[in-house]
This record gives sequence, structure tokens and C-alpha cells, in this order.
Amino acid sequence: MLVKSIDDSKVKTGEKLFEMLDSLVEKIEKENVVQVITDNKNNVLVGKLLKKKDLISIGLLVHCIDLMLEDNSKRS
Repeated sequence: MLVKSIDDSKVKTGEKLFEMLDSLVEKIEKENVVQVITDNKNNVLVGKLLKKKDLISIGLLVHCIDLMLEDNSKRS
């Protein structure tokens, strides 16, 4: 079940995004969180910070596929 969607378009750093997500996780309790889905912006840093709290973070599959196709088209 989707609990909340956060518009992070004005968030400039991975640390700030992590703070937003961490406060949400604390509010709904870590035991009730299965995973956090983020776009690719700051995803590596946010993923590492969430992992320290024993949470799973995944990027958007669509964005990952787009990057793979873009990379593949450069090889042609």
C-alpha cells in the first residue's frame, strides 16, 4: 500500500531527501516499511543511508531502463 508520495523536486541533496524519508519512516514505524522507492536523483546516497537503518531502497525501474536504452543507443 502506498502511504505517502513526496515531491522532492526542490530537494537538492541526498542528505535532505534522506531526512524527509527518515522522518516519515519514524512516523509510521520502521517495522511497517517494506521498501522506499526513489527516482535516480541522489538514489545512491539515499540508498546507503537507508541501508544503515536496515531499510531497502530501490530506484524507479522505468528510469533505469531509460538509462540502459540511452547507453545502448550511444554504442550504435
